[in-house]
Amino acid sequence: MREKRRFIRFEISLKVTYTIQKEPRIEKTGVTKDVTVGGIQLLTNEQFEIGNKLEIKMFLPTALNPVHLDGIVLWSKETVSDTGHLYNTGIEFGDIEEDNKSTFLKFLCDLMYQKAGELKKIREKTDG
Repeated sequence: MREKRRFIRFEISLKVTYTIQKEPRIEKTGVTKDVTVGGIQLLTNEQFEIGNKLEIKMFLPTALNPVHLDGIVLWSKETVSDTGHLYNTGIEFGDIEEDNKSTFLKFLCDLMYQKAGELKKIREKTDG
């Protein structure tokens, strides 16, 4: 089967605050399930409507300040966890300010280098 995804996904939990761009504008919190250069899968306590526009602040462990991004909801579905009902939501990024883009892309590059190093170690163990 051919992979349809355009970007490498990194399974990582990062704190995110978000505000739906409609009234009332209330900031809420979620956690990423995975991250790509083009978007995130977000775990929250609420289900979103497809097309909702979000203002997102993503807290990276390597940055002093959160990265500010705009996103749009592509899909949202309910999932059951140990803590009750949660929602997985696919969000595609829109505009990212240049300084935020640099911080975010550096973070993803660091994740890629880390993953490449782990794969190299696995190959060395199986080859050696």
